[in-house]
Amino acid sequence: MINQTFDFNAFMDASKKAFAPAIKLNELSTAAFERVARQQYAFVGEMLEFSLKQMQLASTARDLNDLSSRQIELSTQFAERATQRSQDLIKASTEHQAELSKWFDHAVSESAQTVSESAKGAKKAA
Repeated sequence: MINQTFDFNAFMDASKKAFAPAIKLNELSTAAFERVARQQYAFVGEMLEFSLKQMQLASTARDLNDLSSRQIELSTQFAERATQRSQDLIKASTEHQAELSKWFDHAVSESAQTVSESAKGAKKAA
C-alpha cells in the first residue's frame, strides 16, 4: 500500500479560497451595519437634544402663544433633520445593495470559472 503525504498547505489554500466569498460578504455586512448604527446613534442624539429643547421651551416661554410658535419652529427644524436622516439611510441601503450585487456577481463568476476548470481537469484525467 502506498502512503501519500497529506499536503496541508494545499488544504489551507483551498479552504481560504472556498471561504473567501463568505468573508467578503461578512466584511460588507459589518461595514453596512456599522454605518447604519452610527447614523442611528447620531439620530438618537438629535432626538435627545430635541426633547431637552422642548423642556427648556416650557420653562422659558413667556406665554402660550410664544411657547406654541417656538415649538412649531423647533419641530419644523427637527422634522427637516429627521427627513435628511431617513434619506441618508435610504442612500446607505441602496449603496449596500449595489455592493452586494457586485459581490454576488463576482462570486458567481468565480464559482463558474472554478467549475469549468474542474470539468476540464476531469476530462483530461479520464
